[in-house]
Order: sequence, then C-alpha cells, then structure tokens
Amino acid sequence: MKPATLFFLCLHKCFGFTAVRNIIFPPAITEYSTREISQLLILSAEPKTDSYETSDSSSKGVVSSLTNLVNFLMGEEKQIDNSPSLPPPKTPQELMRLVQEDYELNNYLWTGHIHLPAFEEDCTFTDPTLSFTGTQKFVSNVKNLVPIVEFLTQQSKSEEKSQPRSDLLDISINEEESYIQTRWNMVGDLVALPWKPAIDVIGRTKFWYRPTENEGETGYRVYFYDEEWEVAASTALLQLVTPKGSMPNSTK
Repeated sequence: MKPATLFFLCLHKCFGFTAVRNIIFPPAITEYSTREISQLLILSAEPKTDSYETSDSSSKGVVSSLTNLVNFLMGEEKQIDNSPSLPPPKTPQELMRLVQEDYELNNYLWTGHIHLPAFEEDCTFTDPTLSFTGTQKFVSNVKNLVPIVEFLTQQSKSEEKSQPRSDLLDISINEEESYIQTRWNMVGDLVALPWKPAIDVIGRTKFWYRPTENEGETGYRVYFYDEEWEVAASTALLQLVTPKGSMPNSTK
C-alpha cells in the first residue's frame, strides 16, 4: 500500500479540509472530485480482492492526485544508485531470498528500500491504486513520504512492537511461470492523529522475473511487480479516516 494518502491527512490536520481540498482539486473540478471521493463509502462495502485492473476509479484518482502533490511539494525525484554494473541475483532462489530480506530486514513497504540489482531499471510497478514504470520512481514515491510517516507514526517515541511493519506471511516461487509470490501484512499505527487510525492491509505480490545478461553472466531480475490487496482499495483508504480496527484488513 502506497502511503501517499498520509500526506493529505497531515495537511488536513494542520490546515483543514477545505484548504487541502482546494490544493488537490482546483475549484473547477472540486464538485466532481468530492462526489468521486464520497463513492469510497459505497465501494468499501463490496468484499473483493483488488488489483489495478479491478479497483474503482475513485480510489485511483484520489491516490494519483495525492502522489503527484507529494512529489511536487517534496521536489524532484531523489536520485538513486541503480548502476547496471551491479550484478543481479544468479538464480531464482537467490532472487527469492533477496525479496524476503526486503520485507524482513528492509521493511520496504514503509521505507521503499528494495534491493535494486534484483529489479530491472524500467520495471513496471502496480498496486490497486497506481501503475508506473521505473525503480527511480518507486523509491522516490515512497522515500518522499518517510519524514511524514515518521511524524504520523511517532517512530522515535513508539515501542518496538508498535513500529510500522512489513510482515511477511508467506513466500513461494513458481519456476515454470517465472514469478515469486508473497503474502504480507502492512501494519502501522498513526498515533499522531487524534482519531488514532492505523494502516492494516493484507496483500499479495507477484514478482515476475526473467534472465538478464551481466558481463557475460546470466542472472535474474524482476521486470513486473504486481501487487493486490485482500480488501477493496476504498476500504484500505477508509482506514485512514476511521479509528483503528474500524475497517477489515482482509476479506479472506
């Protein structure tokens, strides 16, 4: 789950809904956008697993607008070292191990810290609300939000057990079809907000990989990152404006 929406809530807390709404939705389209956002309440009642292809247009529109706003206010994309000279994993099993470490060691759902040599530079990333191309954009989208996430979760003041987590529930590999699949739980309490919401979403991600050549040696890199959530995208977004536990984290 991309935490761009946290930035909206931070602005809302400081400046109020009307001011923030007018930043994201110019007055000429405010009426339409507000109507679209209100549909989230209806759509959240529909139990389903959501992907980019199946999610509602309202959720996509809200998150896309917020992501663009965050990137605009935070400045240009942060440059990352994604040098093609860095060797890719040599086997699919090594690739799976690195994906596992991104969850268990790097907490990447919150930090955006992925093992870059395991991904093609122009890898396509999708979740139920966004689709874009490039590891540069993936890391930038998440890392622009790190200071905001740290504030909203009060990480320096929280006990370790309440820190934002990327819990890996399961990981497997399908070598016939060339993908690694994970099931995970993104969890974090937003303790800085007065209504005490929390992000608690269970999802699945397929990391589609293929062989690549590096200095005459064959390795494997992810070319398509395909994320699904076990709740409707609208339900996940409503977790941000309701007290902790008000919305489910899965329909499974």
